[in-house]
This record gives sequence, structure tokens and C-alpha cells, in this order.
Amino acid sequence: MEIDAQKNKQGQILGRKGQETRARLMEAARNLLLTHSPLELAAVTIAAEAGTSPASFYMYFDDTRDVLFALSEVAGQDMGMIHTIFDQPWNNENLEQRAAEVIDALNSVWNKHRAVLRYRNLEATRGDPRFSELRLNTFIPFIERFAQCILSINPAQGSRRRSDAYAEASILHGAMEHMAATDPEVVEGGLGFKRVNSNLARIVAMVMRGSQPAAALAPAEPAPEKAKPVRKTAARVKLAAAPASRPKVGATKKTKVAKAA
Repeated sequence: MEIDAQKNKQGQILGRKGQETRARLMEAARNLLLTHSPLELAAVTIAAEAGTSPASFYMYFDDTRDVLFALSEVAGQDMGMIHTIFDQPWNNENLEQRAAEVIDALNSVWNKHRAVLRYRNLEATRGDPRFSELRLNTFIPFIERFAQCILSINPAQGSRRRSDAYAEASILHGAMEHMAATDPEVVEGGLGFKRVNSNLARIVAMVMRGSQPAAALAPAEPAPEKAKPVRKTAARVKLAAAPASRPKVGATKKTKVAKAA
């Protein structure tokens, strides 16, 4: 479904014919992206593909970046349809199924708008504020809904915080987005879509269920017994402090008498 503009670049309200011409130019640009890089598009080429003049192109778009932005808006609108999956019930029994549905839906949108979404992300990464806002307007609602699903399975309690669920949703969304953005030929030529997506769904389900750290699963080792303190009596202290060999008093006197004799 196309996003209708209300006015052309001269400020005139678009009627039915104007809307149709604009939509035709957008469709021409989308078709050209099947064989051309977004960076190679030109207003003249798009107008020729749409069967109109370059002057007509500039009645509706400032430049090729502008028409690519409009196509990115449409892609973002299609991405919003994934939210219908988050409206379904999520529980421990169907987590992998629901995760697989989200992954398949995300892949479907990327397959339809791959060149446009790549361009959107490229311009957002380069710091273009319009494309950055457009990407955030897609990412944030997805992560928000995903985090709510995670909290319904693994709620914030004890040391777990709501922010942990949002962090998990952000990480999982990034993994799914990255795999969806990868060239299908690369994925299929490697491990294959079926294996990659099924394992990705399994990982999503594992994270959503939550897990205890390994230390909590291992049997606790008994604490070493503390040595009992030795209590020494005063007599023992004196005895321990005395020299190892100490001549007796009586023996000393006998020695002196012997010498005198």
C-alpha cells in the first residue's frame, strides 16, 4: 500500500491524476532497483521507466534520494504488519512457532524491499536525520512489542528488570534483522534458510524463557571446615616460651663442688 502525499513540490494539492503519476514514478524506481544500485538511479531514468518526463518527476520529488525515502516509508509500513503476530497469544508451548512466524514475516518484508531497506539503513548510519528517524520509527515499535511478549513469559522479578527484557528484544531484533538483510544466495549457499531460521527461532525461544547461570545449576561444594582455635593455658605458654635445654639448678651446684675439690 502506497503512502499518499497531499501536495506536490509546488505546494499544489494532489488530485487523483497527480497521485497516480507519483505512484507510477515510485513503482518505476522500485522496478529499476531490481537491476540497478540505488546509487545509480537518475531522475531521467526513473521518468523514462514511468513513461513521463523529468520535469514531471521534479513535480513530485526533489531528487532520487527523495523517491527512495518515499519507498522506505512504504517498506516501514509493511514492516508494521509484523505487529499482528505480537497480537497473538505467546506462551511457553508456542514460543518457537511464534518466533518463526516473526522471522518469516521479517524475511518477507526484506525480500520485497531489500534494496530500499539497505539504502535506508546506509543513509541512517551515515547520519541523515530523515532516514535515521525513519529507521527508528520502525525499530522502536518492534522492540517495544517484542519486549512486552518477553515480559509476559519471563516477567521482571527479583534481580531481573524490565530494562533486561528491552535489551533482550533489541539484541534479538538485531540478529533477526541482520539475517534478513543478508543476501538470500549467501544464506542458501551456506547453511540454508531452513536450518538458519529454525535455529534462530530456537535461540529466540531460549532467551525468552530465561535461564539460570551455570553456577546455579552446579551442585554447591561444601565449605571447608574452619580449624578450631587452640586454647593455651598460662602454664603451656610459659613452657612453650622456655628454652629447649635448660640446665637444672642442682646439677650446676654439683659441678662447682667438683671443680673445687
